[in-house]
This record gives sequence, structure tokens and C-alpha cells, in this order.
Amino acid sequence: MLTASLWENALLGHENSLSRGPMIDVESAKKSCREIIERFGVMTPSELVPAFVLSGGNQQKLVVGRNLATAPKVLIAAHPTRGIDVGAQAAVWDEIRRSRDAGMSVLLVSADLEEILGLSDRILVMFDGKISAELDPKKATPQILGKYMTGAQ
Repeated sequence: MLTASLWENALLGHENSLSRGPMIDVESAKKSCREIIERFGVMTPSELVPAFVLSGGNQQKLVVGRNLATAPKVLIAAHPTRGIDVGAQAAVWDEIRRSRDAGMSVLLVSADLEEILGLSDRILVMFDGKISAELDPKKATPQILGKYMTGAQ
């Protein structure tokens, strides 16, 4: 929701935890957003600005922060760093690693081989709608992944 404020975007999916009865606790929602901004290094003057003023990388950090803020048991991350700069990518990867190391289960879907190799405990490669390989990321290389991804292996 690019025209909504950052705090309203950070609220999405967390309405129940930030409500008092049928009403949203706006001050708690803003505080939660400020915590996400600080923890994830979102470059913004305030939680009150609309999301469209942020760079793509900062928008992505806000989304990742929103999804990790409540420490879910499972995170499904589909292309979490697509289209963002290297600095924002590193910040997102660090938070995913930190969450994984704290015991969160992470299902990562990505076409970025470096991302897959850097974040995965186990890699399942798909080709033609089926799992073509299960690989150990410590032994896998981009070349090996590529062969399974294209059906050459």
C-alpha cells in the first residue's frame, strides 16, 4: 500500500495484536513501526510518511521487518531481495539468518543462487514442476544448481 503511511503498512497482518477491542491502538501501532524502522535500518524521517517516498530497498526492509516483528514460527520468504540494492540485501539476509538461527523455520523461494547458497540448510531444486534434487548447500555450487534447474542433470 504505497499511499498508506509506514505505520499503516507495518500494521498489516498484525491488527489483532495491536487492537483494543474493535479499535486499532494507533499509538502502539506507531511504536511498533518505529521499532521495526530502528531494528531494520529503514531510512525514513518518520513512521508517518507514505511508503512511496522510500526506496525499494527500504520498502523491502519494512516488509521483512513487519513479517519478522512477531517472531513467527515459520517464515515463507519469496524472492525477499529481488530488485533491491546490495546494502539492503545484506540487511535482509542478516535478519533472515538471525531469525533462522533463533529457531524460526524459513522456506526460501528464490532464483538468486547466491541467496539460496548463503541462507539455506537444505536445498530442493525444482524442474518441470517436480523436485529434481535435494542438495547440501555446503557442497552445492551455482553450476550444480543450474544443471538441476535446467534438467541437464
